[in-house]
Amino acid sequence: ARRRTRSPRGAIAERLAVPSPVAMGGGGAPGAKPAPGVVGLVNRRTGERPGDSPDLTTPETSGDGSVSQGQPGSLAYKNQEADSASSLGSLINEVADFVVPERVPEKIPHKATGFLFWAFTMVLWHRIMGRLFIPFGVYFAGLVSPAFNPIAKGDRHHQHAAQVGIVVMIYAFLLSCVLVYPNYFLFFAHPYARAAFIAYCSWVALIDTKAPSNGTRFLPWTRRLPFWNTLADYFPVRLHKTCDLDPSGNYLFGYHPHGIIGVGALITFATSATGFDQAFPGLDLRLLTLAINFYFPFTREVLMALGINSVTKESVVTNLTRKPGASVAIVVGGAAEALDARPGWAVLTLARRKGFVKMALKTGASLVPVFAFGENDIFDQVDNPDGGALRRFQLWCKQLIGITPPLLYGRNLSRGVFRRFTGAKTGVLPKRESIEVVVGAPIACPKTSDPTSAQIDEYHARYVAALRDLYETHRRLFHKLKRHGSHDDLVKRMRQMKSMRLN
Repeated sequence: ARRRTRSPRGAIAERLAVPSPVAMGGGGAPGAKPAPGVVGLVNRRTGERPGDSPDLTTPETSGDGSVSQGQPGSLAYKNQEADSASSLGSLINEVADFVVPERVPEKIPHKATGFLFWAFTMVLWHRIMGRLFIPFGVYFAGLVSPAFNPIAKGDRHHQHAAQVGIVVMIYAFLLSCVLVYPNYFLFFAHPYARAAFIAYCSWVALIDTKAPSNGTRFLPWTRRLPFWNTLADYFPVRLHKTCDLDPSGNYLFGYHPHGIIGVGALITFATSATGFDQAFPGLDLRLLTLAINFYFPFTREVLMALGINSVTKESVVTNLTRKPGASVAIVVGGAAEALDARPGWAVLTLARRKGFVKMALKTGASLVPVFAFGENDIFDQVDNPDGGALRRFQLWCKQLIGITPPLLYGRNLSRGVFRRFTGAKTGVLPKRESIEVVVGAPIACPKTSDPTSAQIDEYHARYVAALRDLYETHRRLFHKLKRHGSHDDLVKRMRQMKSMRLN
């Protein structure tokens, strides 16, 4: 497969001239094959790839991108009349291009390796919990088994089941890293294994302290593992680029908003599932996160293998000056911004965040604004107004450990045990809402060893203006409110969209 980017400009112009409801996926009559190089977006509801179905006719859609039942449909860039609220006619020459990622096909050895890993992990759970783990283990095996099915199936039910299985495994791995692996090696393992684990923890705490800041132990093949593609298709997460980037330059990507977890940042910058390395060849990028994530044994090795480093000043400078093309991605709003993550809102913690601009000026790296439409839509959280008891507790936790514990909730399985017994539709799984990651144009910064406050304020203002422009240009295409009623009036929904607000 070769890299393909899909520009909506010509298709939008064609749609404005031709009022027939034809999908953006290929143009022409319903059922016609797409023209070479013209590819529709992946269907958000079914996870279909371009070319999966010869019928790309678009059914009735609402402003949130959902499709009515029956036809497969193409999410694409919205087909609206010239006088609609979306005003696409003025955006023809401004919207970003959709990147179609090349993907490594999943084969039986990949699934066999994953099966052996989880079989070993379940044995450790059983060693710690005993017979109490058996019902949980059986339920877990039932949820994740579709992801290990060696027989390739193209039906939507199997694809969705495999995607849910991957999400469940991500949760289980995080719990295992915190609760199971350390406890097993400390209290249940052979004395030799226990001694090796203690030696590893001592080495991490006393000797290997600089590793999360210098970009070492990066294994590029970990970003190409096929299960990342399945995880990306669960929402799905998709990449759109405004322009090409010079591979000899250094770039500091600012990702907004943080959301509850920052799923879009992980999948876009730490995996190859969205085609970032194809869209911007030659860049050697590191995603930066909180240093506390590297305190857990084994987890730190996984993060560094994926090219994820700590977000310290030393790490930013080191990773931006390693070589031409060395770049970093920072979720600028951080944990504070997660407290304002709600579907349909774009409240950013950015007005007083200027440290990343200072780092760009010190290293001469260009600033690149990135906005992920839908990052705030995959989870809800309990109301936490400013000054309330819950918000005060969350801010106290942030000061203490650097992270905020949001009381989040999402969806549960439509045929799961929990819904069958309680009838509740909320749960801990993220909602299947698309995350559209739009990469803006770079802002060149002069290299200054000691930037003044005036210089920092100037380039911070330029960055904020570029981010606002990126948001306003694309929000009518991608920004979605809660999907209460899939067939609400489109114009009304567009008028209800929130403008970006900075804190």
